[in-house]
Amino acid sequence: MEQIAATDPLTGAANRFRFEERLLAQQQRHDSAPLTPFSVLLFDIDRFKEVNDTWGHSQGDIVLKAVVQLVQSQLRNIDTLARWGGEEFAVLLPQTGAVGARVVAEKIRHTLEQAMFGRAGQVTASFGMAVYQGGESAAALLGRADDALYRAKRNGRNRVEG
Repeated sequence: MEQIAATDPLTGAANRFRFEERLLAQQQRHDSAPLTPFSVLLFDIDRFKEVNDTWGHSQGDIVLKAVVQLVQSQLRNIDTLARWGGEEFAVLLPQTGAVGARVVAEKIRHTLEQAMFGRAGQVTASFGMAVYQGGESAAALLGRADDALYRAKRNGRNRVEG
């Protein structure tokens, strides 16, 4: 029952509740041992509405599931991938500073860009990243990642900002 309550039913990724739970635990670990950085990525599938409008929601669901599988294959066991909402996802990267987070985001971005998603063809994603600054709230950390995501969208999509 706990697994069901913490998992997105469509994609199998963690849900927002599980992500926030793990984020809080990571904040507490960091604040007691500040030498270990951690980062958050937020990413959004670019122009996902066009996939749904052109190919239908069932094809959109197929894309979402495939994106989760591809992204999960690029992450470590200690990382958490969560469906944040709609076509937006969050990744918690323990023991990862700014350089490492950018490497992970670029690796995921490139993997998605190279993949084919059935009738939908290629999709891309835009990424925002933020490194936890000791003592900041989860909302502030996620807000910085969200601001970076919107910069990535404004600057042409299919890119990483942080």
